[in-house]
Amino acid sequence: MFRVFRNPLIAICLIVFGIFLIYTGHTNSVKFAALRDHGKTAKAEVVKLEWKEKKITHVDSQYTAHIHFTTEDGRDIRTETGVPAQLGSAMRNGSAPLAMTVRYLPESPSTLQDVNQDDTSDAQNGVGRYMLCAGLAMLAVRYFLSRSRER
Repeated sequence: MFRVFRNPLIAICLIVFGIFLIYTGHTNSVKFAALRDHGKTAKAEVVKLEWKEKKITHVDSQYTAHIHFTTEDGRDIRTETGVPAQLGSAMRNGSAPLAMTVRYLPESPSTLQDVNQDDTSDAQNGVGRYMLCAGLAMLAVRYFLSRSRER
């Protein structure tokens, strides 16, 4: 049953994916902290809403909004951003207006997010750390078991 865990490829994959999750979690936490510290808010108009549907269940997910807003210094910004599934579904059905409040960085207005979005970087870091530790532990156990068999 546990024979699959003897394969070093699984441990290496856990380590690689763990490092990737730690890196993306750190990147997201830096972005979220910058937006929280000195980000500005603006009302954005949703020009176009896109979504992906699952082929079998036809459940829609992963909404992307093409938005337009004006910064405090008067620049017109047109960009796209991810939209939470609940808000995207409401916009698609017409029960919510095609507008959203975004927080952007004044020095880089295309770096933005919905003001209601939560910071998930701690969860990414945590899962990445667990995967990294599990992969390293698997390699260590494999190494020590192979040394004990040689004796």
